[in-house]
Amino acid sequence: MNTIRQQLTRRLLLGMGSLLLVGAVVVYGTTRTALTRQFDETLRAQATALASVVETDHGQIVVDSADDIVREFNRSEGGTFFQVWRTNGTVDVVSLSLRDRRLPWPAGHLASSGCWNTTLPGGLAIRAIALQFQPHPADEASVAHPASVPVEAVLVVAADRRHLNQALTTLAVILAGSSLLVLVLTGGLVPLLLRRELAPLEALAGQAQRITAESLATRFATDGLPGELAPISSRLNDLLQRLQAAFERERQFSDDLAHELRTPIAELRSLAELTLKWPEERNDGQVLAIALQMESIVTRLLALARVSQGLTTTEVQPVNLPGLVQAAARQLDERRAKRRLAFQLDLPPALTIPSDPTLLRAIVTNLLDNAVEYSAPDTTVQIVGTVQNHTFQLQFTNTARQLDAADVPHLFERFWRKDAARTGGDHAGLGLPLARALATSLGCTLTATLNEPSQLTLTLSGPIRFENRQRPPHLTAI
Repeated sequence: MNTIRQQLTRRLLLGMGSLLLVGAVVVYGTTRTALTRQFDETLRAQATALASVVETDHGQIVVDSADDIVREFNRSEGGTFFQVWRTNGTVDVVSLSLRDRRLPWPAGHLASSGCWNTTLPGGLAIRAIALQFQPHPADEASVAHPASVPVEAVLVVAADRRHLNQALTTLAVILAGSSLLVLVLTGGLVPLLLRRELAPLEALAGQAQRITAESLATRFATDGLPGELAPISSRLNDLLQRLQAAFERERQFSDDLAHELRTPIAELRSLAELTLKWPEERNDGQVLAIALQMESIVTRLLALARVSQGLTTTEVQPVNLPGLVQAAARQLDERRAKRRLAFQLDLPPALTIPSDPTLLRAIVTNLLDNAVEYSAPDTTVQIVGTVQNHTFQLQFTNTARQLDAADVPHLFERFWRKDAARTGGDHAGLGLPLARALATSLGCTLTATLNEPSQLTLTLSGPIRFENRQRPPHLTAI
């Protein structure tokens, strides 16, 4: 986290420095342009006013020194200067403020009529402007007898630009100093602010670092967190919940597999030891039965694990429910006959539902198999189908004298079997949990109720789609 704070500090300082640099350049450039424009406008106004008092007197260029405008330029300590040339380069008039210095000829600046920077002898920095014009005659006689050739004059007015340069330098120093001060203060305050603001995030990261596979039940606190971190904490809690559920499923699978395979493995070991002692005693039938039982356990556990993890794919298509139930029931004819049981089907023959036929057949087979295994001999298993409000219900009812009301909530738990029901050995208590998981994956529900007298009803419910109108129920006994 310290590295993160350092990186954030560097990035913030770099960003702040870039913004300050850009801002300082913009402010300096804008101010420099405005001050220079103001300086140039003043200089141009002075040049225009001075040109109005430049006259010709019998072919000579003169300037009225008594004029207030001219007196401003004739002060020896003044910071403004002017000089008048003829177009042939002859100097006619020079301001007293120039003393023994001369302004440079404005080569290249006459056409642009703009201001430029230059330097007087002695190193004085000035800014100048040039005007080319025809001075007006000095008196009426000159007007009455004008010269044969008009006089063209070039006027250059300049001003000391040291004050302008000093103002711009001061501005640059202020901008640079203030920017540097802001950066220094930012560099000192940002780490403190980051340390304080990132403290909840550091605590969150520390707690996340301490979470292991054994502590997935831990949850991040959401109270007291900043608004920005509360959603992150909630998402992390959701992730931990999913991870915990996944780990629990894996542990459940491993524990269930070890628990259920322990007995058949012990039986196989006993049979193997008996065979080694008495080779003539063959137990192939028992070994095969145990192997088939182990295969059934592993197959159902793997199927249950895939369904619980959402790895089972479904292909929904129209399924004729009565036909599917009858086909599954016929597969149990031999076992049903041994237990002297009867199947009574009460199903709408045209009942077609949208479902995955493979998964639906597995559900029905498990429910029928459960009924055959645990029904009392010489009884009837009823399979009734009904339709109501676009929902079908398929009910499997059989006599279960070994169960009571307290046992019903445990029917869908893995490997749950009541002691009186353990005599069979062919069932591992996975049929009903697998059937419910498959039903959930199909968008259906599977529930259990125990009615008097000792009638267990397993109800499969789900959405329905008709291809034909429902016909009156048809009662079939097999």
